[in-house]
Amino acid sequence: MSLVTMPSGSTAVDRLVQQQALVYRQMEAMVKQAEAESRGFTEEETKRYKELTDQHAHLEKRIGQTHSDAEQLRALDRLTGGAATQAYSTRSSAGTLFAEATGEFFKAGGHRRSGYWESPAAEVPYSSLFATTLTEGAGSGGALVVPDYRPGIVPGATRPIVVMDLLMPGTTNSNAVVYMQETTFTNAATPVAEGTAKPESALVFAQVTEPVLKIAHWLPVSDELLEDVPAISAYIDGRLRLGVQLAEDDQLLNGNGTLPNFRGLLNRSGLATTIVQGTPTAGESVADAILRQIAAITTTSFTAPTGIVMNPADWVSQQILKSTTNDYIGPSPFETPITPTLWGLPVALTAAIAAKTVLVGAFATMAQFFRRGGISVAASNSHQDYFVKNLNNGGTASEGACAN
Repeated sequence: MSLVTMPSGSTAVDRLVQQQALVYRQMEAMVKQAEAESRGFTEEETKRYKELTDQHAHLEKRIGQTHSDAEQLRALDRLTGGAATQAYSTRSSAGTLFAEATGEFFKAGGHRRSGYWESPAAEVPYSSLFATTLTEGAGSGGALVVPDYRPGIVPGATRPIVVMDLLMPGTTNSNAVVYMQETTFTNAATPVAEGTAKPESALVFAQVTEPVLKIAHWLPVSDELLEDVPAISAYIDGRLRLGVQLAEDDQLLNGNGTLPNFRGLLNRSGLATTIVQGTPTAGESVADAILRQIAAITTTSFTAPTGIVMNPADWVSQQILKSTTNDYIGPSPFETPITPTLWGLPVALTAAIAAKTVLVGAFATMAQFFRRGGISVAASNSHQDYFVKNLNNGGTASEGACAN
């Protein structure tokens, strides 16, 4: 029997590597001997080679674990000012550790088998390194539990932007959009007899000017935030843009036309009042009233409606309609959600329109929004009043005009 000793300055990893190298050399010697004699392994040699292979794999696993343990010990040293290493080195003598780790091996006669054998290595469990409890106190480990910081920012809820998608898009480079609107068409066309004067029809036009208006807002941000946290800078950029879009969506519907407000769709002249300012006729549903409005637009303006704007609460009242047998008339709660439609027209759901007010229109063919430039985001360290009052280039804004 031989007890392998290592230099006093060697580490646990060094000792395991040397033991693994010794096992490898034995495996290599067995292979070379068999090759030199031009034969394969005997049954005994095959068994022995399998034992060496298992020992080699076991040592490889222990080397990896010891590397990990060493890293933990170094980390604990940094937290405890070297107390971890001191506790490890003073806990017990090498002889005691060896006896504790190998007692069962020798007792079971593991050293009596023929050929190579190796006793278990002596290891110290980290749970017994310290005499006192390690805490997060300033005099102990400090802040051992690090907060779990998640990337990104959880945004606040906002309503969807839907009105702009209904309108015909357009662009302009001016500060106003001027167009001619037909106000009167008197059609006197009729069959006439030979030699009889043709009747006179009449067309009356009005020139309409829509100013290009600006929607903007700002917020103060420190230089450090813009420079040091790119993700937050991008988030601020996005929220500034979203704020403009939300205000724009509301103005397109509800703007009262008093500068600097837009004149929204609900404040345009000539709107029918079947639903916009009134309630459905007694005994009819909201869907019935919407169909009447579709028919009225088609017969009086000779254009087909292209969409409906509703408050989500009004849409729910239509979804829950049931038959006399208590079955849902529309999709049941367990079916796959579908794009909201009524009478074949898409329904834009938004809280920007008041409940019990439904807008039906030929948005895609008879209404157009002209935009001068896109939405811009800028930062400046100039005088606050100059930047906020647009006295220099910058700000966050969307400019445009709406025409029907």
